[in-house]
Amino acid sequence: MPLPKPSKNQKEKDFISKCMGDSDMLKEFPSQKQRAAVCYSQFSKKSKASESLNWEDCAMETFIIF
Repeated sequence: MPLPKPSKNQKEKDFISKCMGDSDMLKEFPSQKQRAAVCYSQFSKKSKASESLNWEDCAMETFIIF
C-alpha cells in the first residue's frame, strides 16, 4: 500500500488530519501513535524534498552552455 503524500502547497495540519483518518492508514497502522509518526514522517519528507532540487525540477529548465 502506498503511503499518503502531501500535495505541493498542503499545510501540515491539513495533511496530518487527512492522513490520520485515511482508511488504508487505519488498517495498516491501528496504533494512533504509530500512524501519527508515519504521517509526520511523510510530511517531513515533503519539506526536505522541497529544499533541494531533483531532476524533475530541472528537466524543464533551459540551460545555457558556454
